[in-house]
Amino acid sequence: MKSLNQIICIAVLTLAVCFTSPVQAHDTLLVMDTYQASVNSTPGVKVFSAHHFLPPEKALMGPDRLADVFFITPSSQRVSQNTKLGEQGTYICLAVPVNGFATKTPDGYQRGKNKKDVDHPVLCTSSIKYAKAVFTVGQAGGEAYAKPLGQEIEIIPLKDPATLKTGDTLPVKVMKEGQPARTYVYATYDSFSDEKDTFGYTTRTDKQGIAKIKLIHDGTWVLIAKIEEPFPDSAVCDIQRWAATLTFHVNK
Repeated sequence: MKSLNQIICIAVLTLAVCFTSPVQAHDTLLVMDTYQASVNSTPGVKVFSAHHFLPPEKALMGPDRLADVFFITPSSQRVSQNTKLGEQGTYICLAVPVNGFATKTPDGYQRGKNKKDVDHPVLCTSSIKYAKAVFTVGQAGGEAYAKPLGQEIEIIPLKDPATLKTGDTLPVKVMKEGQPARTYVYATYDSFSDEKDTFGYTTRTDKQGIAKIKLIHDGTWVLIAKIEEPFPDSAVCDIQRWAATLTFHVNK
């Protein structure tokens, strides 16, 4: 039987977590060392879990926290992130973190465990996250960047970011489990702010899942889309979260 102190502690933690905006959860961010790579080069890739953009090095995710990282070529072929890229055109880099449960208890978070796996669960979340980046090798080209990849959630650019510049508009489509999603899209660029969870542009998708991002500044951009719903079985977990990010570079 729980003591009064345990009950009070759990209640306070539950209220604190429940009134936290979903925007404040850590984002999985994919950052390239270049968004305009040379032919037959291998661009460097870093994946972060962070609140800031650009993220600090201490937020770098280790291999144990990543399920997969790979490239999609302009002709829609999947290749290793260590491949020398000889095909010219516009590529996608995709990072898949180790998704799953995380349950908060009075002693802290228990990753990989749901409410049935821990003592005194406060709040459980099940997360599905993906990070995507668009970059070019040689000249921009191809349409692979605009094709759905079949992820549970994804942001699909409807124009090639490499062909756009400051002042242009980038239309994107947000898909959740194969269907257009109504949600907010948060956007910012690398020089906008050093504060966490701070964005330079926010908009909302329409019924077709399409949002239009005004590219108000040059530099490296990130778009973030998140959706949160009750978990289907509250005895197992409380919240199901989906989150997708998209990074790209905008020229002046």
